[in-house]
Amino acid sequence: MSNEGDAPKPRAQRLGVREIAKRVGVAPMTVSRVLSNPDMVSPETRARVLKAIDQAGFVPNRLASSMRGSGRMIGTVVPPLINSGIAEQVQGMSDECHESGYSMLLVQGEFTTEAEEHSIRTLIGWRPAGLILQSFVQSDAARSLLQNGATPVVEISEIKGHKPIDMVVGVSNFETAYAMTMHLAAKGYKRVGFVSTPIHGNDRLQQRRIGYHAALKDLGIKDRAGMEVEVPLTAQGGAEALNRLTDRHKDIDAIFFSSDTLAVGAIQECHRRGWKIPDRIGIAGYGDIDLAAQLFPPLTTVRVDRYEMGRRSVRVLLSRLSGNQKIPTITSLGFEIVDRDSA
Repeated sequence: MSNEGDAPKPRAQRLGVREIAKRVGVAPMTVSRVLSNPDMVSPETRARVLKAIDQAGFVPNRLASSMRGSGRMIGTVVPPLINSGIAEQVQGMSDECHESGYSMLLVQGEFTTEAEEHSIRTLIGWRPAGLILQSFVQSDAARSLLQNGATPVVEISEIKGHKPIDMVVGVSNFETAYAMTMHLAAKGYKRVGFVSTPIHGNDRLQQRRIGYHAALKDLGIKDRAGMEVEVPLTAQGGAEALNRLTDRHKDIDAIFFSSDTLAVGAIQECHRRGWKIPDRIGIAGYGDIDLAAQLFPPLTTVRVDRYEMGRRSVRVLLSRLSGNQKIPTITSLGFEIVDRDSA
């Protein structure tokens, strides 16, 4: 226990760029370049500077660097509920940023125009090198702001139905849903329902529903009243959707869920009811999460490489930042219908 007359302990010295530079014997500008543009410094000098930084426990002021326009930060808007697909995209983005010497700034957004505009304005305020947005921008004000700015933008989204602000990386959700609906019909299912989370403001889900409708039309199926429901993105939501659809339509023989999470809940509810899958009803999902192949029965689903989608979006953005003006406006990733035992 200290006495009143004890002198206070001296505070630890706060090291800065100048102090690190003095320790290594280089100019402060060299240390700054190691932190912001490492390729501009020779490997030997860069290694010496990084070693000194590590030994000193020096933490660079990223805010000050961004205010000076170092430009090695990429901003993204992430929905408030990160499902497994979005989480995989963000992980892919993060890994690619890290390997390329960039930081990633995440701002939470909502599927409303007001919240979207606020999130985008917040990101732009940090002066990032580029922006990656998890869906097409809905807000007219935000679109105008981005179109009139100099910051390159990648939208990870449906590649059809909207004109990109700058560049878009994604898949045709229309085609994925069309293909799955046709796949179920080819297996002999006649009454196929569709379940999604709330569609309003979500361009991916909107296109999946349109693709489902288009497939039914091409199959000559017109009576689909009450064959669609929207529920929260939870396993419980999937169970509730199964109950609602089977209560309404005793002859429904398959359900296409817009998310594997919903499909998992439906399969669990079938087990609770003692229904055999697919004898009583076929279940199909979307996403091919890790659990999909381990379920009983294994889940028929749509496989989209979300992780690669995240990495590709960063690569496209960095290519544009490097001066490549021949980057395609639309970068399409493929998909696969994974046929397992649930349908």
